[in-house]
Amino acid sequence: MPNLEASASILPAVRTPRSPSRRPGRQSQNVAGRGSKGQNLSELIAYRTRPPTRCARIAHMETVESWAEVGERIAEARLAAGLSQGELASQLELDRTAVVRIEAGERRITALELFRLADRLGVPLAHLVSRPPEALIARRTALEETADEASKARYRLDARLEEHARAASWLIENRYLVPPPVDPSLLRDTAEVDPVALAKAARKSLHQVSGPLGPLADVVERLGLYLTVVDEAAEGASLLCEGYGVAVISGTLDPGRRRWTAAHELGHHLLQDAYHSDAGVAASRNEQEERIDRFAGEFLLPADDVSNAWEEAGDDRDQRAVLLALASGYRLSWSAVVHRARELGLVDKAEAGRHKAHTPQRGDFLAAHGSTPVADLEVGTTGARWRQAALAAWGQGAINAARTVELLYGAITEEELPSQNLEEPLP
Repeated sequence: MPNLEASASILPAVRTPRSPSRRPGRQSQNVAGRGSKGQNLSELIAYRTRPPTRCARIAHMETVESWAEVGERIAEARLAAGLSQGELASQLELDRTAVVRIEAGERRITALELFRLADRLGVPLAHLVSRPPEALIARRTALEETADEASKARYRLDARLEEHARAASWLIENRYLVPPPVDPSLLRDTAEVDPVALAKAARKSLHQVSGPLGPLADVVERLGLYLTVVDEAAEGASLLCEGYGVAVISGTLDPGRRRWTAAHELGHHLLQDAYHSDAGVAASRNEQEERIDRFAGEFLLPADDVSNAWEEAGDDRDQRAVLLALASGYRLSWSAVVHRARELGLVDKAEAGRHKAHTPQRGDFLAAHGSTPVADLEVGTTGARWRQAALAAWGQGAINAARTVELLYGAITEEELPSQNLEEPLP
């Protein structure tokens, strides 16, 4: 559910002026009170995007230029939410004809109505009054009334991706977040890429050629990809920006699958794919997706690590015990580890089938290792540098408490925020 007070500006990180007369909630009510006919679109957007003098506008995120564009965004968000025009009208306490006119661009919208629309549709406020990045427009078809669930899921995930991209853009524009320089060893021609070699180069760049990787949100941001985890069903999506990338993955997946999806999005990022979404991919996998999966497998569980574990277990090895140790240590799904062993020729097809049919339970991990794998990439996770950037903006007074919590995706509460350094410098 969007934080309406925190979303008082399209800028994802703009501090609202302190004067009581300028508080987001109070001012939005005053604006909305100008009349049921709504207000001028440029006036509404200017109000929603007006930054303090110390803050910059979001780069590369264009605002809409007509009520028709606003209506189109609202219509698509409604379809993605699975609501009819009548159902949305009922929730807004409007006539259905009012919603029809809003979506057609024939009816202006007040600021308060815009807040309520974002709330009911489950999208960020800025989503309704800004255009999607060109890369998304080029790859995505418009939602229709007959859209299937995969298309709706992709739209909802893309809305979160756009939100994350706006936040990253602001943090970077204002120098709170500094993307790492691109490692020349990672530059590849997409048409000739060797996914295994790319994964090895990525690990070498991280100075960890073998062994389990740590929290993946921290890992991938060291390679220029800012990732967060959202409560949506579609697996993952990523977007290439200028000098960095952003990605969102689903927190509804099993923990091991989340790590695989994060590595998968990193593969698309390193291959400089302008936009990628895993929503609906399973139904029509292509050669590029298979290459990316090979990258993810080598990046998360290097072939040498698997072979070494196999050799160390000896000729009389217990295959299941070795696979269980790998799944636990590398925090991957059981099916991914079994598939990796099969891919490397360490188990045959029949053995792989038997192992996959007997997925280990929590008790199997406890019996073998005394503990279960620590879950990675819970909903709201971001990398350490992202968290430090958001809190630096808070500490300098660039954003308010509500927006800080929103940028941290609920990792802490307002009461847990650190103190601010707002003293004026001496003349």
